Amino acid sequence: MSEYFSIDELKALGFSEVGEGVRVSRFCTMYGISGSIGAGTRIDDFTILKGAFKIGRKVHICSHCSLSAVGGEIEIGDLAGVGVNNIFYTTSDDMLKTALCGPLVDSQSVKHKSGPIKIGQGAALGGRVTIMPGTKVGDFSAFGVSSVLAGEYKEASVYMTIKGRLKRIGSRNLTDLLGLAAAEFV
Repeated sequence: MSEYFSIDELKALGFSEVGEGVRVSRFCTMYGISGSIGAGTRIDDFTILKGAFKIGRKVHICSHCSLSAVGGEIEIGDLAGVGVNNIFYTTSDDMLKTALCGPLVDSQSVKHKSGPIKIGQGAALGGRVTIMPGTKVGDFSAFGVSSVLAGEYKEASVYMTIKGRLKRIGSRNLTDLLGLAAAEFV
């Protein structure tokens, strides 16, 4: 038996489209899957996937990630890199509301924030990054370790958490990055 799920197994788990050369570790856990996963993508050990996905080509999702797409689709563009221990939430308890939290209490007693997540082409998410509902990451942006993303982020920008705040600290050469990306699919 292979260390990776076969294309047929991934389709049986719920993906409607699976590209050639996809490598999803058998140590991944998947629940209620739908959507697509592009050619050449790799998902490493101990990652949890729940819900609706549109994963591009040559995407790497490192080990120990949790991608919960139960409150909206998670879309990850071609050539994106998702670091170890990243957590994606498309639904989260709204702690600013007067409500209880968690899945074990009556639904009328909780308040949620929900929304899809879109990670752009060539984006790089460092280790232990948390992505909140409704987040949109621009193409080729990069985020440092332990960043918390909530909102919209510019393309070709570099962000790091400094003194507890996520700040844009630089930019990347978009023209060069587009050239490198184009060469990957020739």
